Amino acid sequence: MFVYICCSGGMSSSLFCIKMVTALEATYPALKVRSAHLDTVMARETIYREKYDLILIYGGIEIIRPENAFDLNQLIDVILIAPQVAYLLPLKQEILKDYPIIIKLIDKKIFGTVAGAQAAGDLLDELVALDLERSYLSATLIETKIADKNIELLLNGLDRKGDCAKQLIQSFEEMGLRVVQEKYGLDTLYQFHPKADYDIRLLFGYNHMLAAEDMGKLSRRIDGLIYLESPLENPKINWFQDYQIPLFKLSRDSNYGQAVELSDIQDFLLTVAQRSEAISETYVAKFEAAPPEKRRHHFLGILSWET
Repeated sequence: MFVYICCSGGMSSSLFCIKMVTALEATYPALKVRSAHLDTVMARETIYREKYDLILIYGGIEIIRPENAFDLNQLIDVILIAPQVAYLLPLKQEILKDYPIIIKLIDKKIFGTVAGAQAAGDLLDELVALDLERSYLSATLIETKIADKNIELLLNGLDRKGDCAKQLIQSFEEMGLRVVQEKYGLDTLYQFHPKADYDIRLLFGYNHMLAAEDMGKLSRRIDGLIYLESPLENPKINWFQDYQIPLFKLSRDSNYGQAVELSDIQDFLLTVAQRSEAISETYVAKFEAAPPEKRRHHFLGILSWET
């Protein structure tokens, strides 16, 4: 079981996790338990999953953001928030509401007690109950993109108010598709609650908005890329090819008024729809490979740091 215990910056939660592991090892010797920083666990998830029954993970609450929700859900079972950042609980619950992660405040008596054995026992009892709740939620929520049944397209280099964009939207509407438009952003890509039903979501962005470290998260939501041809080679287009995301290149003539062939758009959407319905995801090591594991140091059970 992976439990993320977070505070404002990670220091208080790290000390708490160390104390709980010490108490649990002494009280429940058969339980294989370990504490580690979130980055370390994400980099070595398989090892931790195979070796331990309970992993107490520490770190800051700021990591709970819309663009990280999917990755957190893949790893974390329960998130416990420290009392000093209790005011952020509603915001973080809203971010994770579509996922079966349990997120709640940690009991003040457990987090603040100096009696390690008593606190560890209380924590373990609560985690057993939360694990059952998590199992129920996992059975009722669908976690893959296939659940939303909508298509999300990134339009790179196109003026949202330009003729080419207007032609594309008109083509989609002629097919009977409902279209919504907005500016691309990694946060808005995931944190999106439309006021009306839609079939295609168009996100308008530019090259400077795309970063290699975001491609893993972007690829889980974007179904296709429409981009404007350029006289200069654009290496960022290759990133989408690496993730097997369908591409549709528009000529400069299209941007200046020449009509886009409706049949070409239809073929592209068919390819996009087929990919969107696929359950499997594409992993590209050069974008998503875990960083080297950091070594954790402790001093007198009070201070801890990584190198």
